[in-house]
Amino acid sequence: MSQEYDPRVNMHLDVNNGLDRVIELVHTRLVESGWRDQVRLACRQLLTESGSSNLPSVDELISTVTPKARSMVPDAVKRELLHEIEMILLNLEKAGYVKSFEDS
Repeated sequence: MSQEYDPRVNMHLDVNNGLDRVIELVHTRLVESGWRDQVRLACRQLLTESGSSNLPSVDELISTVTPKARSMVPDAVKRELLHEIEMILLNLEKAGYVKSFEDS
């Protein structure tokens, strides 16, 4: 069932540093897993293959590498992130910040 979040959710996340914890967790796990280095290598490889006369723009580089980078995120990192987000949402629900659409 879909849920709508009370406007106090952002305040709750700010006060409890929920989003900051998630961002830090993702950053740390991606660096630890070597994902960041793999993405950097994919960018370098694309630039090398393009040749110096036909370098892609930053936007082209991002649009080309992003799908590959997303597919390279380790499953363990995805699971850990999902668990952390679930815990935040459970805490929000316990704090009374979640309301059902049926209540609207």
